[in-house]
Amino acid sequence: MMPYALQRRFIASFDTLIWAASEYTDGMKLQTLIVAASALSVIALSHASSMSTSEPEFNWSDSVIETEEEGKAVLIIPMEGQMHTDVNNAVYSDLVDRIKEAKPDLIVVEILNHDYQNEFAQLMGWGDREEFNGYDKDDLVNIARTFHVDLKDIPQIAWVKNASGTSTIMALSWCDIYMSPDGWLHATTQVARMFDYINAEDTRGKIREAAVAHAKAFATFGCKDQALVRAFVDPEVPLSGTWEGKKVNWVDTLNGDFIVDAGQGMPHLDATTATELAISKGLVYNLKDLLVAEGIREYHIVGEDITNEIYGHKEKWRNDFDRASSLFLDAQQYGNWATGENTARYLREQVKKLKQVLRLMENSSAVAMRMGWKYRVNVKALEQMIEQIEEQLKRLREGDSGRRPSGGGGRPIGGGGGGGR
Repeated sequence: MMPYALQRRFIASFDTLIWAASEYTDGMKLQTLIVAASALSVIALSHASSMSTSEPEFNWSDSVIETEEEGKAVLIIPMEGQMHTDVNNAVYSDLVDRIKEAKPDLIVVEILNHDYQNEFAQLMGWGDREEFNGYDKDDLVNIARTFHVDLKDIPQIAWVKNASGTSTIMALSWCDIYMSPDGWLHATTQVARMFDYINAEDTRGKIREAAVAHAKAFATFGCKDQALVRAFVDPEVPLSGTWEGKKVNWVDTLNGDFIVDAGQGMPHLDATTATELAISKGLVYNLKDLLVAEGIREYHIVGEDITNEIYGHKEKWRNDFDRASSLFLDAQQYGNWATGENTARYLREQVKKLKQVLRLMENSSAVAMRMGWKYRVNVKALEQMIEQIEEQLKRLREGDSGRRPSGGGGRPIGGGGGGGR
């Protein structure tokens, strides 16, 4: 590195490198030019080295100041983890009144939800299958309604750190989206599973339209063309766009100026591409980057108790699920032991455990959904199982041992708990 003062002395010494005109030949002129060019190169390189090592790079976000009470009031709403369990409408809808009481000037929704790294990993089923996203469009629509209807008077921005499948559709319901540089917007094939097995074309077409109808609502909420959102849930439609100023007009044909999906696959957009196509407003590394992009120079955080409660939900329901899972397996074991003279004793223990599981599932839709995915049991099936075992206990008390009714003895009955897996 060459300090600035030394650079000045180095330049001043040029006259010692250049001879008087009467004393050098044409060849010496060339040598002088080479020396002078080399000297300038040294100065330029030393200046670049100085800039990169000793002088910090300026970030516009450095001008954003967090205060105690001054500036814009910002509320952070985390949406991190598995859709419909970690990210569940019941969590957010219960907080609507408290969010309004916090009086935020801006809600920043932080979305970090990706159950696979790329389309190939999804097709291969790589990863923890219990942590894969389900697709419960009712819960998805309810989340959108909570933020875009119940909280519509408060400005909101979605910061997509990463999204895949279900969470991508959720993210597209916000008009203003920013993305982390390594984030993605991955499409989902789960909606197509509702109709792609149907062979009758007319029936298939009707069910297909019903299955993707919610895409229109998300497009409306998110100030986007329906064709864009539909392409992320329907693998059979193409997607192309045409620039109109800074906006892209999206169509579900190949008639646009550029094609994103020819109809043989589905969109999988990295953050840079999503920003270049005006789906994302820009790339941000941190909250201050986002705020400066929105013209906010001073801010303070509000509703930290709300943010912490949302984070706490994830830990609580997972602990409750572990307990429900253990109780359910105990109930099954008691059912297997309920034979001969021990029948009544173990059936009572089984009913006790199942009622505890039922309470946990009724108190948490996240627990109910994960129990459905893992054990193929839902609240209704559990209630029926308890009723059948209690009926069997009643007959035993009346002296009629009878045969165990179908579905008793701890065997789970009924379908899964939803989620479109």
